[in-house]
Amino acid sequence: MTVKSAPDAAVPPLILELVGRARHILILTHHNPDGDALGSARALALTLEAAGRSAVLALTGTLDQHLSFLLEGLSIVDFPNDFSAYDLVVLLDCHCLTRLERKELAVSLPDGSPPLVVIDHHPPGDRGKAEAGFYIKPAASSTGELVWHLLSALNLSPPPEAREALLTAMASDTGFFSQSNTTAAALRAVADFVEMSGGHLVETVHRRLREDVPLKRLKLMGLALDSLRLHFDGRLALMAVTPDTLKAAGAVMADTEDFVELGRSLAGVTLSALIKDNGSGRLRVSLRSREPVSASALASLFGGGGHRLAAAYDDRLAATAEEAAANLLARAENFL
Repeated sequence: MTVKSAPDAAVPPLILELVGRARHILILTHHNPDGDALGSARALALTLEAAGRSAVLALTGTLDQHLSFLLEGLSIVDFPNDFSAYDLVVLLDCHCLTRLERKELAVSLPDGSPPLVVIDHHPPGDRGKAEAGFYIKPAASSTGELVWHLLSALNLSPPPEAREALLTAMASDTGFFSQSNTTAAALRAVADFVEMSGGHLVETVHRRLREDVPLKRLKLMGLALDSLRLHFDGRLALMAVTPDTLKAAGAVMADTEDFVELGRSLAGVTLSALIKDNGSGRLRVSLRSREPVSASALASLFGGGGHRLAAAYDDRLAATAEEAAANLLARAENFL
């Protein structure tokens, strides 16, 4: 396998040792997994299976219907209470177990569990940090890019479906290679995939992510756009999706994936926010920004975080989308 983009030295030796010797692997990722999380999980599972290992995936939450192809052919198991059947647990696209939203995994795996490996490209934090082997690179475009580095360092060649999944993961977290986290290293990885699979790979992934859209998602997008309001002389775009919105579109909250990008695409907008109210009492707010606005700094005021230009938080002081909007507007002006 010829690899130009994934130097072995980038992967910590402990990670190579743990993944290299494991034969029965459980793969986990954050609640309501996105394209990067699912693409990374699929690529890792398929490549390990092709190498004669056993790799299974346990999920929490829901996923956008247009990402369901990433689960095809995988071994999906119910979330376990006992992890002793595995000799390694891999946590992808988040660095703390609290992101799984399982009360029994508030900080760490139960006693007697196998080692935990964390692979993530989000800036690390101390909240809920578990005892684990960490491979965290905030400068990476995506967790998919890090999984590619890991597989290359282990000299494991991903089969065609895994290469598609890796490209999907990276495209999902870079706005299909249009955002500032589209680094030279990311593009070199794409070049590796194309060399191995051919030019049709990019077309296939683009069609899956941008063209094969279910009708309910388009309806939901229209309703979300109808809620869009501009604030602070057009610098802040604010949208909301509520239980009534979901019911009208026949959709679920996972179908809002990337909707927050719509607001950022408007001329003059430097901060876009999408308030997600699914009726459970939990108000989730997604943020996207343009320089010099820091979405992560704003999210941190509410106990959230993420990347500088892409972040999110739960507004625990709000009971409705209107209250969440008021809380955001009260704090956002200082960042604009």
